[in-house]
Amino acid sequence: MTRGGEGSVIYTTDKQVDIPAARPAVILDPTGCGDAYRSGILYGITHGLDWETSGRLGSLMGAIKIAQRGGQNHRPSRDEVASAFQAEFGYDFQ
Repeated sequence: MTRGGEGSVIYTTDKQVDIPAARPAVILDPTGCGDAYRSGILYGITHGLDWETSGRLGSLMGAIKIAQRGGQNHRPSRDEVASAFQAEFGYDFQ
């Protein structure tokens, strides 16, 4: 469940995982933020990441998206995402 600037919550069969909101550089356009969030979650799931890391990656992708105008015009590199994740959450997701 996404909660905008309040982060999100992932409910599994046995626990609730609270995900903090990543801080965007600037807020320009929320169009496509939900899709960007889901892309991070799906990447994490398909790459064997835990729920906390997958959710944080989703949160970061939403923050990256909201700092860009348009639906999905941005194309951050894997290195840019990894660097931003490290700066935001203090560990490497890879």
